[in-house]
Amino acid sequence: MKKARDALEPLAKKHGLSHADIWTLAGATAIEAMGGPVVPWRKGTTDSEKSTTLPDGRLPDADNGSRKKDVDHIRKILCRQGLSDLEMVLMCGDRTVGRCHTDASSYTGPWIFAESTFFNEYFRLLLEEMRTKKKCNGPMQFEDKSGTLMMLPADMALLEDAEFSK
Repeated sequence: MKKARDALEPLAKKHGLSHADIWTLAGATAIEAMGGPVVPWRKGTTDSEKSTTLPDGRLPDADNGSRKKDVDHIRKILCRQGLSDLEMVLMCGDRTVGRCHTDASSYTGPWIFAESTFFNEYFRLLLEEMRTKKKCNGPMQFEDKSGTLMMLPADMALLEDAEFSK
């Protein structure tokens, strides 16, 4: 995210936008560019004067050592944001966009083949594709039969929790 923040900072200054404005504009623009819906946007959001650092981060970790711990961690992090189990699963669907980069997370690879397209392929692959543990020197990941796509332990935990798997 540092690269994205660094790229957006001069645009925010040039156009007199708050950090909140530049981030929401970038998000709305990205969703539309990937074939998603047009998200109405207007400037005027101010940045908080309070620190926004949360104790365990704002997004769940990729692996907490077991499926139960992964599920508990997802709920712990996303419950703070007032999300229901359904909304938590939808938040995990952000995996539709992008990939893991070894230099940033020690994990590697995309979740889906069209990693810059806004659609439900992540959920289809999670439910329908058989995943096996990837043989690698890094942290535990899962891969599809082609060895091209991957899932993280936290992704797989969504299947094993009765409420999340609904």
